Formats: sequence, structure tokens, C-alpha cells
Amino acid sequence: MEETIIMKEEDVKSLICKIPGILSCKVIMSTDNKIDELHVLCAQGKNTKQMVRDIQSAVNAKFDTDIDYKVISIAQIDIENFRESRLKISGITLTNVGNTIKTVVSLEHDGQLYEGTSTKIKSQTNKYKAIAEATIASIENFISLKDVFYLEGIEKKRIITEEAFLSIVGYTYKESNNIFCGCCLIKSDENEAIAKSILDAINRIIGTIV
Repeated sequence: MEETIIMKEEDVKSLICKIPGILSCKVIMSTDNKIDELHVLCAQGKNTKQMVRDIQSAVNAKFDTDIDYKVISIAQIDIENFRESRLKISGITLTNVGNTIKTVVSLEHDGQLYEGTSTKIKSQTNKYKAIAEATIASIENFISLKDVFYLEGIEKKRIITEEAFLSIVGYTYKESNNIFCGCCLIKSDENEAIAKSILDAINRIIGTIV
């Protein structure tokens, strides 16, 4: 007897968002585990018919399921405008409280601010972690979900003559698990580079959650 492959909404989203040119998608499943609607956001200039074929092929290969092209709707936007609409850093505040350091990171999206905090015992390594975790908390406030992302690690690296922060962020949501990597060169503000490395890891997939 052949094993039945169960499609999960988040697994379908994750698969489709890996297709080049796709920025975000929303999947609506039926009660009998079929895709009723599939809404896709992609960059301008992409061949929409080819995009539909790519989606059909990917889902068929992964889940052994055929999708009717009629359930797939594709909207195209300017990629630069999409990037500008992503979360941006509004402020980073570090406060010494006894033997601890409290970090508050504020992110902005469409005029709205989202804050996250983290408090750790004072140390250089913990400062990096506090900023990273406060950034993650801000993102979770934005998506109105808790305990979705977690910090695997963050390190400061030297590459030839440049320094950069490299972050690894874990993701767990509706039985889907993944690991994302982000990086940011240190220009003038080390703290900002830490937060940007987290955003670099997470920003692209936020649209698959909200």
C-alpha cells in the first residue's frame, strides 16, 4: 500500500517561497487536504505562465499532488518597493541595570512601531545575544506570534579587512522547522549590524507567516 502524503499549509508555503522570484504566498487548504486557493506575490518581469508551471511541478514533485492552474493567482509588484516595505530598524537602546544589560529594539513598518526586549548578565557576548533576541522579539510582536523564532547563535567575524555579524535563527511553526542565516557588514554602528543580521535572516519569510 502506498503511503499517503499529508500536505500541511506551512510546508506548501515554505516550498513555494523557495521558487526563484516568489516573494510571498498564501495557501488555503480544504478539509480533505487539497489546495483550494494559492495566492502568490512575485517580482515584476517574471513570466506568470512559467511561474504557474513551476509551482505545479514543485508541489507535484514534493507531495505527489496535481494542482489545477485555476486555483493559482499571481500578483506582481516592483521588487524595490517590496524591499522598502519590510521591517526597518527604528531604534536600539541598551540600559545597564545592576549586573545586567537590558536591550530594547524598535522596528518600524508602515508607520507602526514594534518593540522587543531582552535582559542578560553583562558581557560582550551577551550584549550581542541581547540585541539579537530583542530584534527577534520585535519581529514576533509584528507577526503577533510568540515562540516562533529563536536565536541559535550570533558571532562577529573578520573577512579579510572587513568585520561582519553572522547570525543563525531557528524557526518552528505549525510543525514546520527550519534554520535561517543572516549577515551584515559592520559599517559605523555595531549594534545596528547585529539587528540587521537578524532581519537579513528572517525578513524574507515573514510574508509567509503574516
